[in-house]
Formats: sequence, C-alpha cells, structure tokens
Amino acid sequence: MQTVVVEKLALTFISDAYALMAGAGEILVGIVTAPIERIARACDVGGVLSSRKRSRPRCPFWFSSLKHLT
Repeated sequence: MQTVVVEKLALTFISDAYALMAGAGEILVGIVTAPIERIARACDVGGVLSSRKRSRPRCPFWFSSLKHLT
C-alpha cells in the first residue's frame, strides 16, 4: 500500500513540474517574441494576421504556422 502512495506522489510531482516548466516556457517565448509580434502587426497592411483565427500552434517551432505568408 505504501508503494502505491509513493508512486502516486511521484507521478503528481512529475506532472506538476512539467506543467510549471511548460508555463514558464510559454511566458519566456511571449516575452522574447513580443517585439516581433508588434512589428508584424504594424506591417500587416493586407489584414492577413487579423483574419486568421488565433490558435495555439501544436508544433514547438512556431515559425511553421507562418507558412501561409510566403
């Protein structure tokens, strides 16, 4: 019984640590890319960026979501 409790606590700790790191990564990416986003929105003459739905890309390389601009 004690092994099950320790296993559940370990899995909970690992999942919480993963969520914390993922959230910190998203905040860091947001801070780093904020100037690029502002420039892109200022240069959006045709309204391409505002017409697209604001969805979170699944790929960790978020530049792949800008393929339609080329």
